[in-house]
Amino acid sequence: DERRQLQAEAATAPPAIRADESLGLVRDLAGARDERRQLQELIARHRSDDSVAWPTLLLTAFMWVTALAAIHLTGGNPLAILLMSGTIMRTFMVFHDAAHQSFFENADHNRILATISGFFVNYDFGEWDTIHNSHHAHFGDSSVKDNSLTIWFSEDELSKASLPLQVGHRLIRDPLLFFPLAGFFVFFINKPHVHSMQRLTVPALILFFLGQQTAVMFLIAAWIAGMGGVACFHLQHHCNAPYRVEGPSARSALDAALMGSTRIPVPFPFSTFSLGIEYHHIHHFDVRVPGYNLEKCDAEGEALGLWKRVDTVGAERAFKSLFHTQFEGSRKVEDQDGMPARFKSFWPYSALGLQDA
Repeated sequence: DERRQLQAEAATAPPAIRADESLGLVRDLAGARDERRQLQELIARHRSDDSVAWPTLLLTAFMWVTALAAIHLTGGNPLAILLMSGTIMRTFMVFHDAAHQSFFENADHNRILATISGFFVNYDFGEWDTIHNSHHAHFGDSSVKDNSLTIWFSEDELSKASLPLQVGHRLIRDPLLFFPLAGFFVFFINKPHVHSMQRLTVPALILFFLGQQTAVMFLIAAWIAGMGGVACFHLQHHCNAPYRVEGPSARSALDAALMGSTRIPVPFPFSTFSLGIEYHHIHHFDVRVPGYNLEKCDAEGEALGLWKRVDTVGAERAFKSLFHTQFEGSRKVEDQDGMPARFKSFWPYSALGLQDA
């Protein structure tokens, strides 16, 4: 990817500076190769490890049972519901890694785990595998539809859109409504013919064995987890400045990982629930690093100085980025001068400074 992009730039340079461009191309190619080699060597040290995978899975199961017991015994205490929500998010990361064939060393074990854990996160393994693999294959290329992205229009497009679309977008995409609505839609409503078994089985068993109140509280916890999940999806690729290019020839898989996928360190104990997905730059470079190894991989990469091009996002920037709703102006991709697109928030959030500068 890097070679094609740099060669194209050198070939179109003015003749007078083409020799300098060619020398720069050689240097850039050497730098890109060295960066990729170092990353590949790092990744190879942090692949699937069953000696860590099994304890991670057992702890996840223990947390799930404990959270459900807490909901049942307390009659739906808010802290118990939040514990269940966080545990469901952690369970989704286990499902996510298993779907990537990265949780266990054995591919069959991963498929079995992905199929079973899908019942605990309201999602069919086969459907997720299809949609999510496309995201990894094409992320950053705006010419390919990516259903996981949460910002769709530019300010210019919205200004020219029909009134119903403008009003509907302003209402639905308002951050205070969007994350609750999207969490409910993605994990409870979307494609019922595909996900109905995954969505009904566990709540039905809870209803039968533990009663209506516990089942309702569990569903509320699952909804909160869905909101959190969509918020995580948003933050992984929607902080300023994003990596968006036009067409596969302009896309670099390395740049999509390092420049287009955020690094958002999460403090303990919250990292227990995120299970490493906050180190999304590593995940997009190579999905074979499981969540339980991402933090160690990130720490080693930081010590080696590999994250200089990565967008590291702190708590304040992450919070402000949650309010991003549209592309600024008319630009949705990087322009010819290398200027990236930028995200903006709706008024009044932008006037309140709720926008990642």
